[in-house]
Amino acid sequence: MSIIMKVREQDGSRVVTLPSELLDSIGAGVGTALALEVKDGAIVAVPVHEPAARKSRRYTLAELLVGAEHLPEIYEGVAGSLDGNPVGRELG
Repeated sequence: MSIIMKVREQDGSRVVTLPSELLDSIGAGVGTALALEVKDGAIVAVPVHEPAARKSRRYTLAELLVGAEHLPEIYEGVAGSLDGNPVGRELG
């Protein structure tokens, strides 16, 4: 299979969009990690089959703030930032 794609610039990076048919042919879908290397002047992409990802854990606000009471001792710019009530979707 030979497909010609142009390299374009996006936010200062060079970008090539890979068509679904091309990725399907190597068993790569959305979220698949690709190992990239150059062989004989060609870019070779090989899917990396990573172990099943663990479900990300949601931490409570108390868990996130363990040890935070010592921050003002380290950096005085955060003094008072732990005072007050939660202001977002923090879990108690």
